[in-house]
Amino acid sequence: MDGNIKSKITDMNHELKLLSKYFLDVADGKKSFELRKDDRDYKVGDTLKLKEWTGKQFTGSYSTRLITYVLRDCPQYGLKKGFVILGMY
Repeated sequence: MDGNIKSKITDMNHELKLLSKYFLDVADGKKSFELRKDDRDYKVGDTLKLKEWTGKQFTGSYSTRLITYVLRDCPQYGLKKGFVILGMY
């Protein structure tokens, strides 16, 4: 992990539902980003607890990730206002 990220770790934790088909790719390390509504003031150094969701219930599985990058306010590149792409480790 980059030393710059370590110095930015915050106490903010976000618990989020994540559909099983996406959760498995996160857990396997294939998916290192999240597209979300920008309704939680996400910041580099915040922690995500991604909880596997079947669409009807939680499975009990979760994956904890650290936000390493936040992309917002880029409608010229297709990212709609009010949404954010989170890079995570």
